[in-house]
Amino acid sequence: MDRYMKVVFTVIAIALVSLAVKDVDLFPIAEAQQGWEIDNELAMNGSMQVLPEHSGLAYVCRSTFHANTSTLGDHGYLYVAFRTEPQCMGSFVGGAYMFSDGATSIYSDSDYLLSENQLLTFYELASRAADTGQRVRYDRCATDKTQCLRYIQFRGDPADVAD
Repeated sequence: MDRYMKVVFTVIAIALVSLAVKDVDLFPIAEAQQGWEIDNELAMNGSMQVLPEHSGLAYVCRSTFHANTSTLGDHGYLYVAFRTEPQCMGSFVGGAYMFSDGATSIYSDSDYLLSENQLLTFYELASRAADTGQRVRYDRCATDKTQCLRYIQFRGDPADVAD
């Protein structure tokens, strides 16, 4: 009887695990992690960091908040990476920074420095957009500030809207 119950419980456990995993597509998760590794390599030499357009539609792949830096702001800075498709899929569009008060970096723009609360709000909204696959509109600070974000609109433009 004990052996029979072990077999029954094993079959039930396998069935439950297969049901739980059935709806999870593991390949996009693995591909997204590979994309992060590629982005990190590109970020090291700066070749793909700039946003190609002054304004554009894209999907937030990730947002990274750095709390305390010297030239990039008294309250830190936010780095946001964009892709052409949700969930870190598609091509890498580019990435840019949002700077806090006190930033003196050559990439920052003194007209667009954020308070600590503003920076944290953008971080939370960008993180949520990355998690949910929300399409956003980004705007650079200026034509010559290709790594500076003025703002991100989280309106959720439909995918069929022309740029």
